[in-house]
Amino acid sequence: MILVTTPTGNTGSMILQQLVEQEQQVRIFVRDPEKISAAVLEKVEVAAGSLLNESEFTEALQGCDTLYFCVPQSNTQENVNAYYENFANVALNAIINAGTRRVVYLSSGGKESNLQAGLITALHKAEDIINQSGASVRALRCPIFYESILYQTASLKETGMFFLPIDGNYKMPQVAVKDISKKAVEFLIDKTWTGVEGYAIQGPENISYNDIAYQLSELIGKPIRFQQVSNEDYIKTLLRQHHTSEAFAVSLTEMLTAIGNGLYDTEPRTNYTSTTIKEWMRENVVDKIK
Repeated sequence: MILVTTPTGNTGSMILQQLVEQEQQVRIFVRDPEKISAAVLEKVEVAAGSLLNESEFTEALQGCDTLYFCVPQSNTQENVNAYYENFANVALNAIINAGTRRVVYLSSGGKESNLQAGLITALHKAEDIINQSGASVRALRCPIFYESILYQTASLKETGMFFLPIDGNYKMPQVAVKDISKKAVEFLIDKTWTGVEGYAIQGPENISYNDIAYQLSELIGKPIRFQQVSNEDYIKTLLRQHHTSEAFAVSLTEMLTAIGNGLYDTEPRTNYTSTTIKEWMRENVVDKIK
């Protein structure tokens, strides 16, 4: 039996769908089962509860030899490191209590760098906690998701521009969530792996935001431009337009700054996925901004 956490999230929902399609024995751990489609609910077991409740988490894990664990996304934390560490510590105790044998954890790239990277540093701290559980662990070391551009669809549609505090010419790995999910499912189904390891998952090529703007321009037939902004202006935008907490805004900006300073350069490019940014934008962005 496989327990899937965050089954309504970007990655968790895709993992759940793929496991169901492959007729795996799956239990979901979810606060509100009504957010899951009836078609999926018919094919899985359901454990209702909170990832911050140790007894509920432990009960959900009973009888499951494998866990997919992801810290739920939030942009309102008042202390980002504490937010991730709290979820990881509850998961740690639940894994130990239930005797879970394998854990697939959604982490991030750049684990071996010494850069302060905001949200990514918090993800890495949570990874260190999970690694203490005694279970075999595969930490999925992912770069920035293609999906991050979706947060700027309004600006792309209205102005033909998008903005980040990164040099527009800096080439870096990015990846599609569906490709992360595919690899996660492979690990979740495979009952033979052991030990604690990080596993890099990266898209087929390093790409810059100016590259992305050029390719998106080709797809929609009108100019798209990327503009680098200061950290201060980006934080103001997050607070004003996305209504995040200040702690989250600062942490996200620290993450992007670290990426622009070579955070992912320490991650070996050995595990390439197939989906290109252009293919992904054709499927997920073009219709939203035309």
